[in-house]
Parts: sequence; structure tokens; C-alpha cells
Amino acid sequence: MRNIENVLNDFVTVCNKYSIPGHFDSVDDLAKLFTASMSKSTELNFFYKNYNPTGLKIETGFTPIKIYSVTDLGKGKIGYERYPDEFLIIGDDLGGGKPIIAVVDIENTPIYASYDVGEPFKIADNFCDFIVSITRLIDLVYGSYNVFDIADDNDEINPEFIESLKLNISPIIGKDNFNAFYDYFYR
Repeated sequence: MRNIENVLNDFVTVCNKYSIPGHFDSVDDLAKLFTASMSKSTELNFFYKNYNPTGLKIETGFTPIKIYSVTDLGKGKIGYERYPDEFLIIGDDLGGGKPIIAVVDIENTPIYASYDVGEPFKIADNFCDFIVSITRLIDLVYGSYNVFDIADDNDEINPEFIESLKLNISPIIGKDNFNAFYDYFYR
């Protein structure tokens, strides 16, 4: 697995480069904020202790997503109570209904996504690959396509954007996960 500190430093650098709304803080006493099931993930413990995202809103060119701060993780579960305790909702779209789920009881913390009533599907085998993918998504959407230029006026996604996204992310998360990742963000 990739070095989590390097992955998260790159993520923060790209967020700062494009002035993504929100900021990152460290959390001194994470144990007071995490429940027992949340603390099962080494990757999430490191992320929230050292890079706690506050007010982080990422434009994707379609629906913006928010990544929850450690203090908002409990609120993220509202509406998704049917998921087991090991499914930690770490993000969602701004309107809700498209949770990003960290599976905390599996080594390396695989990441799933869902549509409100649908069954969750895997979009990354581990947390680090998810963060690398989001970092590359941000760099592509903000850096090469000026956020909303990924699609035309009829919401048809630019084929060049799709190919660039695939070339940048598929090698990280694999073909099947890329297809699910793309489906989550752009269908």
C-alpha cells in the first residue's frame, strides 16, 4: 500500500492549489471523538488525527461532494442506519443520498459508494487508493477542465475528459473499481 502520509500531503496540496473550500486540522484527542467501530481503521485514525477535513467541498463538474470532519461523522450516518456499524459514512454529495463509505473492519479500509436505497458498491480497494483517485480527479476537473467544462449544455460528458479520467485513475484502482468510481461521480 502507498505511504498514507505522502498520499494525504498530496491531497492537501492539490486542495490548496485550487482553493477547494474547507481546511485541514489535526485532532489532539481523537479517541474522544471516535466510536469503537470507527477506531478500527488505522488509515482513518491517521487521516482524522493529522488531516481532519473541515468544511471540505469538492466540485466534480456534476454534483459536489463533501468529506466529513471527524465531528460530523455521526451526522453522516443519519439516513443510512440500515448499514452495519462497520460502514462509516465519510462523505456524501451536497444534497445527500450518495454516501461514500469506509469499511472499517477490513484491513486497508476499502471504500464503497451507494445511491440512497441501492446496495453499496466498491470504488477503491483501500483508503489510500481512494484519496489518490480523488486527488487526481480534483487536479483534472479543476486544472484541465475548469470544473464545469467536463460536459456540454446537454450534460453530455466530454469524451476527452472521460479518457483523461480513465488514464489517470484506472491504473490506481483497477478497471472494475474505475467503472464503479466513474458511475458514482458521473452517471
